[in-house]
Amino acid sequence: MREFILRARKAPTAPTFSLDNLPAAGHMEIVAGCIANAIFYANHIREATTINVVLEGGPEPPKTIRIDSSQLGSLNGFDERSIARMIQQTLKSGTGLALREEREADCGITIAKTAFEHLVQERPAENLFYLSKKGSDLRNLLLPKNPTFVFSDYLSMPKKSKKYLDRLGATAVSLGPRMLFASHCIILVHNELDRREKQK
Repeated sequence: MREFILRARKAPTAPTFSLDNLPAAGHMEIVAGCIANAIFYANHIREATTINVVLEGGPEPPKTIRIDSSQLGSLNGFDERSIARMIQQTLKSGTGLALREEREADCGITIAKTAFEHLVQERPAENLFYLSKKGSDLRNLLLPKNPTFVFSDYLSMPKKSKKYLDRLGATAVSLGPRMLFASHCIILVHNELDRREKQK
């Protein structure tokens, strides 16, 4: 199983945002692009892949949407607008959630009132990796069977969150010498893992 945790620090936690102006909705187009690249490839759904999106914008933060490819039906399209519409529908299902409560919104899609810190704390330290330009090169690392990769959208991960991940025992990893779009980072991680699996 491959897992991604995306921290979307300004993405709204209510379904009232406009599909016609995703940049104004905490850059929801970036969130949608990350989901697409995590779950899909060449008109296929990836096997054994999960992405958790922690939405931290107003009015009801946090909300965590979890998409599990192994149980997923159809998102009715994998373009940004279709995925943003799915997020809207999922947020509607999550109205009134109590802290740490979780609900199923659709096949393979759940929503919970879970904070980023709680989410990463639940993962084994040896499986936890977070993206950092000062981290070790991913190509040089031995990876566990079920890695979890943590990253943020268009805003950098706060320093206190990096320190928290370090205290948990997470490993900082780099994907190269340049800063990349979040959605591109997912593609590079998938590509590295795909290559390793092919070599086995």
